[in-house]
Amino acid sequence: MSAVKNLRVPALLAATAVALTACATDSTDEAGASDATTAEPTTTAVAEAAEAPTEVTVQTAQGEVTVPVNPENVVVFEHGILDTIQALGASDNVAGIPHHALPEYLATDFETSTENTGTLFEPDYEAINALEPDLIIVGGRSAATIEDMSAIAPTIDLSFGWGSAPFQESFVRNTTSLGQIFDAEDEAQAAIADVTAKVEATAAVAAEAGPGLVVMTSGGELSAYGPSEEGRYDFVYNLLGVVPAAEQVAIDTHGDAISFEYLAELDPSLLIVLDRDAAIGTEGAESAQAVLDNDLVNGTTAVSNGDVVYADTAKWYLSFGGLTSVNSIVDEVSSLVG
Repeated sequence: MSAVKNLRVPALLAATAVALTACATDSTDEAGASDATTAEPTTTAVAEAAEAPTEVTVQTAQGEVTVPVNPENVVVFEHGILDTIQALGASDNVAGIPHHALPEYLATDFETSTENTGTLFEPDYEAINALEPDLIIVGGRSAATIEDMSAIAPTIDLSFGWGSAPFQESFVRNTTSLGQIFDAEDEAQAAIADVTAKVEATAAVAAEAGPGLVVMTSGGELSAYGPSEEGRYDFVYNLLGVVPAAEQVAIDTHGDAISFEYLAELDPSLLIVLDRDAAIGTEGAESAQAVLDNDLVNGTTAVSNGDVVYADTAKWYLSFGGLTSVNSIVDEVSSLVG
């Protein structure tokens, strides 16, 4: 067992301010005139209209890209980005998404209001073309399609990084960029500040809660995620401050395969349990609770003391990195260590 030392949360990246000035026209009625007339726009209004930007340069996973401001017809191929767009109040700008593996809290807003544009791995290019989008956003599972997408419309890659520092940097970058694109910069920066405060509060108490481990069930099998510079859930340890019960050996999207005997021998004080089958809707699959309901697991300190969180896996696994999902994840870890 190794403890995480010198835990710190890096400073937030500064957001680029973009002034969006509303165009206004004044209408006046001439008193005593026989016909009502509308005044010409004032010199100030004309100047403001001329100055209002129609494009903005934002940071992406592949460098700076100039995109339209407030695009009205957006196709999104990353559920974490869709989550942030929803949180920033720009849901109406989204015209198309993959309806594949869509978490319920996003499906409520988007499943009936958007066109289905394929899956996260296989876009329906004909459907995307038909939408005539102003902007396409890819990331993570769809990042490899950026060249084909760019042939249809301006496309940006807002992938999230793995490992604590890359994840935090990409979370701040993506949230800031979406705030710039959808004229919600103040809201984006306030949301980043709120998440940062919650992360710091959780990290301040986590070390006293004992060693913990993130585990995932899938197909009746068990895997674990420990700390690693490239690990999917490294942030649990190196940002949120949970003392790792074990290191991560292999860097794999589904963690290190472990046995129930190994988990019993490891005997973590805290368990964060992800249910992949529930998240992706595997029919007939055993729940994580059922998979872990055995004498070996029930004998661990975590289960004996009730220090187990069965996480909202859709937010950890499918829409990871969005404002809503990140807040939910931090809240779940905080409830375990607090």
